[in-house]
Amino acid sequence: MKITTIIPAYKAKYLHDLLIALYHQTVRPERVIFSDDSPDRAFHAELQSDALKAATAGMNIEVVDGPRAGAFANCRHLLKVWNGSTPLAHLLLDDDVIYPDFYERHLAVHAMGGVDCTVSRRWTAVESGQPVGRLPVPEQVRLHGERAFLLAPEFLFSTTIPTCNNWLGELSNAVFNHDTAALLDDPRLAGISFEGLGDIGLFLSASLKKPVGFLNEPLGYFRLSPSQNSQVRSTRDFKQGRLAWIALGLAALRLNKLGRDQASQCFGTSAGLIMNDYAGVEDMAAFCDLLPGLVRCEPAACERFVEIWHAFLASR
Repeated sequence: MKITTIIPAYKAKYLHDLLIALYHQTVRPERVIFSDDSPDRAFHAELQSDALKAATAGMNIEVVDGPRAGAFANCRHLLKVWNGSTPLAHLLLDDDVIYPDFYERHLAVHAMGGVDCTVSRRWTAVESGQPVGRLPVPEQVRLHGERAFLLAPEFLFSTTIPTCNNWLGELSNAVFNHDTAALLDDPRLAGISFEGLGDIGLFLSASLKKPVGFLNEPLGYFRLSPSQNSQVRSTRDFKQGRLAWIALGLAALRLNKLGRDQASQCFGTSAGLIMNDYAGVEDMAAFCDLLPGLVRCEPAACERFVEIWHAFLASR
């Protein structure tokens, strides 16, 4: 089964680590497509250098220009470039690294059939690449005797949304087919956008069609670095990430995948974080005003949140 690696590229700083990881895969990707979203076309220049050409001999690497409209837009752009040209795709962020048997293990689960998306565990590493920890997973997963198994939507919804805990990780540790990729083109669940949490939103959406295949072993690492916008609370991206948990909670409530108490737990957890970070912040004031009603799952507050949430996203 063939796979394409698609890389929304912005920081060329870690390019060498990324290429070495791809070169040493026990099963190499059929294609590697970079979408260069950097301000100075850094990836175009680096990938044309003699040193990198020699280091990547035999790999089918392409570079296209990115849309320069933000990280999520670059991901969507890449998915259109790939367009299902191989049965599977892997959206690898430019600062993350996968271990040599990543594709071999994911492809083996897909080859068994019955899944559109697989997710593996990953380490969290400091900027140098040294692993320092990993996401806490539910006890049922931690103590599971199998290296790979299926996750039903009921389990995924109940173990992620109430506690606002994305224990599955990011798109870099997932492999999916064209049907799942299409879910990112319009990132909505029950008519509510989950933009801001595209990773967990995609996994939950995919689980509604088929169970998600889970590889219960770390097959790569997520790199922490000071330059990540996602770590800065004042950025719009961070605000969206906070608010998107409420959006997912409301969607799960509409889909009857969570009860009122579980949804209220999600809203309460989100409310505490939002008030701590954004009380008195002008563009978050309308959301802060709704939080008490959301925690009580009042229909008017829920509907009003969806209205101002979609307006907030459209104003970007």
